[in-house]
Amino acid sequence: MESKQNNLRLLAVDLDGTLLTDDKRISEANLAALQAAMEQGIHVCLATGRAWPGARAYAECVGPDTPVVTNNGAMIVDPRTDEILFELQLAREDAKEIYALGESLGISMVVWSQNILYGSRMDALIEDYEQRFGKMKARPVTSIDELSKQGISKILWYSMSGQAVAWSKLVPESIRERVSVETSSINALEFFNRNVSKAQAVGRVAEGLGLSLSETMAIGDAGNDLPLIKAAGLGVAMGNAMEHVKAMADAVTADNEHDGVMEAVRRYLLK
Repeated sequence: MESKQNNLRLLAVDLDGTLLTDDKRISEANLAALQAAMEQGIHVCLATGRAWPGARAYAECVGPDTPVVTNNGAMIVDPRTDEILFELQLAREDAKEIYALGESLGISMVVWSQNILYGSRMDALIEDYEQRFGKMKARPVTSIDELSKQGISKILWYSMSGQAVAWSKLVPESIRERVSVETSSINALEFFNRNVSKAQAVGRVAEGLGLSLSETMAIGDAGNDLPLIKAAGLGVAMGNAMEHVKAMADAVTADNEHDGVMEAVRRYLLK
């Protein structure tokens, strides 16, 4: 599929593994491509699994002209004001059950509540997450029951040894029936309200622009990007994407270390 898609009016782009290089930068080529798209009237929406504090600096760099989809779609934020425009939280009992299961398995867990970062234990894994994705110091979880009353956007099981897929197989069907379970990387297994997905959230953003997902090009690399890639008018997988994501995409671009976003924007969007 090499021809440009004349009906595409919205670009939804993931951050980690997609727009960002491995050292968490936006390359000059990728940034220039996004700015060129906006100059030609294409709306740009950042759609990330990150919570807003971890995405804010990238939104400031890109200057998207739409709200930012965060927490895999559990929250949509106005990047100009930090206002939360939409949020779907985990049900209280679901959050407590997911947390208890993680504790029984000895897993270090991240909890996001009201855009505040919490850690199940203050260990090296939580410190790594703080630096890479959280962009703030984690607070210890003193009571998951109290946090669930406050409202939890997502719970994330975190490793640095590629355990997310293996962990996914340990989540019982009784939990999967009630929540959304996504691998956002080989190191992160994330839990959300069952109605949360990037596809649902980007659809809301598109509707606000008078557009639809059929007029959207989506670019991503991981399992949590797949619903959006499948629902979009044109779904593009990164060259570094998980193999099952590539298999379901309409097209595959270069990897995140070689300006894959720029390549896809030039190929399918720019006139």
